[in-house]
Amino acid sequence: MSESYIQSHRYRFFAVGAIGTFMGTLEGSILNVALPTLADELSASIDVVAWVILAFQLTVVSLLMVFGTLTQRRGYFFAYRFGYVFFILGSILSAASTTIYMLIGARVVQAIGAAMFQAVGVGLVTTVFPPEERGKGIGMMVMMVSAGLMSGPPAGGFILSVAPWQTIFLINIPIGLVGLFLTYRYLRKLPKPSTDVPLHVGSAVAISIVLGAGVFGLTQLADYPVTSWRVWGMLLLSVVALVTFVRLESDPRKALIGVSIFRNRQVIIAVIGMLVLFISIAGIMILVPFYLERVKGFDPSKVGLFLMILPVVMFVVAPLAGKLSDKIGYRLLTTVGLFLTAFGLYMLHGVSVGSPASYVAWSLLVISIGVGIFNTPNTSALMGSVRSGERAISSSIISATRNVGFALGIALATSLFAYFKSHYGGEGTADEVFVMAYRKVILVSIVVALVGVPLAFFRANRVKKPEGMPPGL
Repeated sequence: MSESYIQSHRYRFFAVGAIGTFMGTLEGSILNVALPTLADELSASIDVVAWVILAFQLTVVSLLMVFGTLTQRRGYFFAYRFGYVFFILGSILSAASTTIYMLIGARVVQAIGAAMFQAVGVGLVTTVFPPEERGKGIGMMVMMVSAGLMSGPPAGGFILSVAPWQTIFLINIPIGLVGLFLTYRYLRKLPKPSTDVPLHVGSAVAISIVLGAGVFGLTQLADYPVTSWRVWGMLLLSVVALVTFVRLESDPRKALIGVSIFRNRQVIIAVIGMLVLFISIAGIMILVPFYLERVKGFDPSKVGLFLMILPVVMFVVAPLAGKLSDKIGYRLLTTVGLFLTAFGLYMLHGVSVGSPASYVAWSLLVISIGVGIFNTPNTSALMGSVRSGERAISSSIISATRNVGFALGIALATSLFAYFKSHYGGEGTADEVFVMAYRKVILVSIVVALVGVPLAFFRANRVKKPEGMPPGL
């Protein structure tokens, strides 16, 4: 199949990836609204119910690199067929769960499919869109992320008001079946990669342990001191696995992805930028619904309207930022985006028990504009700086970074929240203690976001075509 044929039918191929992306983000945004309901229905605390999200994120980050390299060997048809099947199965198991721990296990199955979607989505877009439309294509994929996030809160609020919580998982099934049908109809026409390099299991296991043990160790801080073996033991295991991974990756015969891609300065800057962004906003995605429901007394349908602010704004801003980055470069947009995110968090830090709902909405609006301005140019900078043969693994690196950021942010936010809630336990009413602990978590988020501002400012404004890349790629 010729390059011209692929690009002329790019929107058909895009549709397959877009549905998978939509499914994954829809599920996540619905669950943010449903977390307080799940905590009540399944008798779970905030830090335990957070594992409904964390288990999903940990599974995804553990498998992204493996699936990215596997796709480079098996192709996009294999990736999406595999992804849709597991996501549908996980959704069925989630709906059938009767305890919080069954639900967490079912979410792991669901995450296996989502990991495949996230590993290859941006790589598929970069492959089927011509270079001059790369920012546009990535912006469209970000729009699908926003569409899923945008649909989730009102859908979740409505479903919880008229049906049991299990229904939020069942809505994935018809969407997934449509995606699976389109996968067989269109993606099987894409040529398979010609490489026959074996998949190295050692590196795959090592990176899974790095991410899983590291994040799990952080979550233990909610219940145990840093001196506990449950904390330092997990963190030590993560460090040992990281050293092992680096050694394996330094040997071309044993490498999963190789270290050469990480010698690319644009890749490093983009990865760090994404990491600090998603760590900084992960806490608000978990704690804002609890604040709105338990402190302000809003019902889930009204909470859903607040959580729509981020995806709606991103839906508008992300493609505009992508098109603008194609014209003016990346430095200004990514710097402004991170700064606005930090400023929005600073606004949110000012909430109190009696804060008006409009203040929370304005704070979320500023954060959303910042995220929308930053995300597409940063992603475009990374994808534009790698060779065509590195696109699938680069796509998985982007998704891994996003999920690691969310997982670390959730683990950090819930752990700090539990600590400060205990610390301030006798200093006011339950609502006042909640707000005091919440504000401390937001303060940490502000610091994390500001770390990325100078890094974005001193990045290269344009990417150079990677050495050895043929003209037109």
